Amino acid sequence: MNRAERKKQEKRLGSQALGPLQQTFAQAVAHHQAGRFQQAAELYHQILAEQPRHADTLHLLGLVAYKTGHWDEAAGLIADAIRQDSAKAPYCFNLGVVLQKQGKLDEAADAYRRAVKLNPSHLEAQSNLGNVLLEQGKLDQAAAAYQQALRLNPNSAEAHNNLGVALKEQGKFEQAVASYEQALKLNSQHVEAQNNLGVALRDHGKLDEAVAAFTQTLVLRPGHVKAHYDRAFAYLWKGDIGRAVEDFRASAETKQNHGWPIQDSTVSKARMKHDAEQVQHLMDRGLLGQAHAGYLEMLRQLRQQAAQERGPAWRMPVSPGEMTAIAPSFNRILHSADCPELPGRAINPALDVAAIEARYNAKQPEIMYVDGLLTEEALRSLRRFCLDSTVWKRDYPNGYLGAFLGDGFASPLLLQISEELRSKLPGVFHQHKLTQSWAFKYDSALTGLNMHADAAAVNVNFWITPDEANLDPGHGGLVVWDREAPRDWNFKEYNNAGNEPKVLAWLKQQGAQAVTIPYRCNRAVIFNSDLFHATDRISFKEGYENRRVNITLLYGRRGDT
Repeated sequence: MNRAERKKQEKRLGSQALGPLQQTFAQAVAHHQAGRFQQAAELYHQILAEQPRHADTLHLLGLVAYKTGHWDEAAGLIADAIRQDSAKAPYCFNLGVVLQKQGKLDEAADAYRRAVKLNPSHLEAQSNLGNVLLEQGKLDQAAAAYQQALRLNPNSAEAHNNLGVALKEQGKFEQAVASYEQALKLNSQHVEAQNNLGVALRDHGKLDEAVAAFTQTLVLRPGHVKAHYDRAFAYLWKGDIGRAVEDFRASAETKQNHGWPIQDSTVSKARMKHDAEQVQHLMDRGLLGQAHAGYLEMLRQLRQQAAQERGPAWRMPVSPGEMTAIAPSFNRILHSADCPELPGRAINPALDVAAIEARYNAKQPEIMYVDGLLTEEALRSLRRFCLDSTVWKRDYPNGYLGAFLGDGFASPLLLQISEELRSKLPGVFHQHKLTQSWAFKYDSALTGLNMHADAAAVNVNFWITPDEANLDPGHGGLVVWDREAPRDWNFKEYNNAGNEPKVLAWLKQQGAQAVTIPYRCNRAVIFNSDLFHATDRISFKEGYENRRVNITLLYGRRGDT
């Protein structure tokens, strides 16, 4: 070790004398840097047994805890290191990283600010502060943080890209594009800036330029999931449903059919029940062959285990052997039912357009429902797609499963429905275009979706399970509160389950009334996206084909007029 290297190590080892433990500390750091976290942790613990207040050891053990997924422990150790030595900017920065990962954004911002105060040239802390502020919806402060980062390093492509994101969210289109272009000038291989440029161009109506930008992203990184997904919307807004479906499917193919091992050590109990039922359904219909019999048998075993676990946890542990047995099929799209565009109409031509538009606009804020939304052929085809397609890959604590456009839910018929509905009811949708769609599939009696609002302009929720499955015809639908979410509440704030008491208290203070729309097959609820809503209580018959299926279409963006 030369003199310069020795000085660097001495600086890293900290100011507190370790005496005989100095060599132990050096060995721990070597293990740490080599990724041997267990060995490093053992040696750090040895040191702390002798010197429990050694700040560098506390800090580094905290980093090991972070790397191994023990975030609470990591935050506690690094905070303890700061209590021992409050003058170290890296300690504050790394505490910010852990807190940000935990979603404790206010605390993370404070930690980054302390890091910047201790070291005003700490570029990464300044940039991360901007990221946290952006996530909180504090756009002016985020932009200021990124601008300060650029004062520290005007040639940071990452900071220019991040500034572009903040500017776009502020509605400053030309400045956002200029920031993305500057990032690309500094680094022509910056994939995120290239894709963000496409998003800005698309959202500003420059659809051909947006398609070109997304295509360049895919040149830089073939198979880029988000580029396929974002380009799909550009094609849809251009009226090219075929290419939109191709891109949505490319996104799903990369996300689901990659063949990588499953890293999870737990699975959703509700997912086990659903998947066992669906695979059996597909085999009964001859849509999956005997090659999947082993997969079905393991799903049945896991479903039985889930039924025997009576605790409140919605997930259950699985052994490595069990996970290996289901891994080849668990996240794959084993079957996607054909769901083509219809040559005629998908939206019921008998709908009274003038009456629907008048009813929607007569009530402020806007809430209404429409019965008989789809033609019988469209309803039948969409229902078959939802029953047969193995695209239900997102599971939630309340026991329902989700399918999203970029996960395999996109079909030509669904996009036809979204476009026909928008063009048929211009007095409702105005210039708003589809920005998201998903479906949720529920168990027979578990709780539905919690209270929330959506970051859009107009919501459409419609149901496709036959009425005979609903055991409680007065319920099973949607509850909507007739007061809009305050404009200064951001999406994360009013969609955080922990904030539901705050939301309920605010609704009570505002004198909001809950409007209950009972479940009916082929009924659509159309309402202002700023309205809080929740799934009503559910009681449906047991059996795979009786599961309640809700489809959501979101149009426009929050604040659009």
